Amino acid sequence: MNKATKGLLAAAVVGTAIFASQAMADGGSAGVPGSADDPVVTKSYVDQQIQRALGSGGGSGTSGLTVVELNPGQTLYGFEGTEFIVRTGQVQAVAGDKGDGLTDITEGADLRAGAPVSHNHLLLIARSDNRGLRLDPNYGGVAYIMVRGKYEIR
Repeated sequence: MNKATKGLLAAAVVGTAIFASQAMADGGSAGVPGSADDPVVTKSYVDQQIQRALGSGGGSGTSGLTVVELNPGQTLYGFEGTEFIVRTGQVQAVAGDKGDGLTDITEGADLRAGAPVSHNHLLLIARSDNRGLRLDPNYGGVAYIMVRGKYEIR
């Protein structure tokens, strides 16, 4: 054998040895599919865990959004932690017992009594002190409001 062939053969043997040792090392740490090191799960299990993490699974329905229809003469009151999103209609803010308004998270503003509420803004009720929403007195239609949390219509 000539010198170049011996060098090429030696390089191939060394490369094969390195490759084989890496393959054996990687195979040992990954685990066997279905073992404790590499569990196999079903799609339904993954979906259930995602829903649990998002907080919308379970059947209680308290964390989901409810669409509320607000008619003339009615006031929608929220309790501490309740969220509102006005979808349609002309709606005004109703201040709490001490005059505190609703928190407009979208705009970063405090909506005082009688302030118009923009559509699609996320509103937060900070305390259970009769804060809420009512239709503008000059508006004769119906408003649809998405609500998350405890609320009351009077």
